Amino acid sequence: MPEAINLIARKGTVEDLAECCALHGSLGLPYTKRSWRILPEMWRTLLSGGAMQLCLVANRARLVGSRIVSFSTVLFVTDEFCSEARSKLRPYLGVELARQYLSRELPVLNREQVARANAGDGLNVITCFEGLAHDGFSPEQLLAVRGKQNEALHLGISGYHVKEFLADPVGEETSQWMLDAGARLRRDYSNYFRKHHLPKPESSRRPCLVGLSKEEALAHPGCNIAGLFVYTAPRFHFSRSERVLLQHALMGETCEKVAASLFLSPWTVKKRWHAIYDRVADIDSELLPPPIAYGARPSSRGAERRRHLLNYLRQHLEELRPYASPRRRTGRSLL
Repeated sequence: MPEAINLIARKGTVEDLAECCALHGSLGLPYTKRSWRILPEMWRTLLSGGAMQLCLVANRARLVGSRIVSFSTVLFVTDEFCSEARSKLRPYLGVELARQYLSRELPVLNREQVARANAGDGLNVITCFEGLAHDGFSPEQLLAVRGKQNEALHLGISGYHVKEFLADPVGEETSQWMLDAGARLRRDYSNYFRKHHLPKPESSRRPCLVGLSKEEALAHPGCNIAGLFVYTAPRFHFSRSERVLLQHALMGETCEKVAASLFLSPWTVKKRWHAIYDRVADIDSELLPPPIAYGARPSSRGAERRRHLLNYLRQHLEELRPYASPRRRTGRSLL
C-alpha cells in the first residue's frame, strides 16, 4: 500500500544536509571517494556563504529524521561556468563542481557578488544536486511530490534577478519533467560518450543539460519555468540582519525562538522589529495597520503589524534577497 503523505515545500537548512546527501547518493553518480567524502562540507560552505539555496519537499507523515523525499539545490555561478556547461564540461555538473571545490576553483558567487549581480545585470542559477525517493509512493503521490518540488524551486529562486537558468537532471523521468515545465534541451551528452568510447548510461542514470534564458522566457511566458524570471526590485532594502530575522519569522518562529536561533537577546530582537516597522512605514505608510487605540495591549499591536508584513513578504520575496543598492553602498553593508 502507498504510504501516507503530508507534503510541504520549504527552503532547507544545514540541519537537512545529511538526509539530502543520503538521497543524492541513491543516484549512483560517478563521484570519486574523496569528492563524495567532502560533499557535505562543500554544501555547508556554500549554504553559509550565500552561494547556494536548498529547496526540498518534506513528508510530515514520516518520522523526524526521514522526512525529506525530494530536494534540489540552486547555485549562483559565473558567466564562464554557464558557457562551459553549455559547450564542453563533462556530464554530471555536481560531480564537476565537487572536483573544482577540491581544486579551490569553485565558480560560484559569494554573498557580496550575488548582491551586486542581483542589483545589476542579473544572476545565473543552476540546479545540479538533487534526489527523489521513489519507493513507497503511488504514481499519484509521486506527481504530488513533483508538484511540491516545483513549488520549492520557486520558493528558492523567486525574488532573485535571474538572467539564465540551467539544470542537469539525472534520468529520463526527471529530464522530461523539466522539459515539460518549459526548459530547453542544451546537451544530451551523446557526443561526449561517443567521443570517449563510453557506454551510454541506462535511462535512470542518463544525464542531460536543460535551461532557459530570460529572452526565451519572455518569448514563451506560459511555461512554468518562465515564472522564475519575473522580477521586481526591492523597495525596503532591509539590512542583512533584518532579512535574517524576517526569514526566521516566516518559518513561524516566535520572537523568543528567533532570539534563541540567532543567539540574540529578546531586547535586540524587539529593537530590530521596531527598525523594520519604521523603515516600512517610511516607504509605504499603508502597508501596516495604524496604531491601535489607547488601552490596547502593545503585544496585540505588534502581532498585527507582524502578520501584515509577513503576508506581504510571502508574495514579495525580493525584499529578502541580497541586494547591493547603489544609494546605500557608502553606508553600512547590506551583506
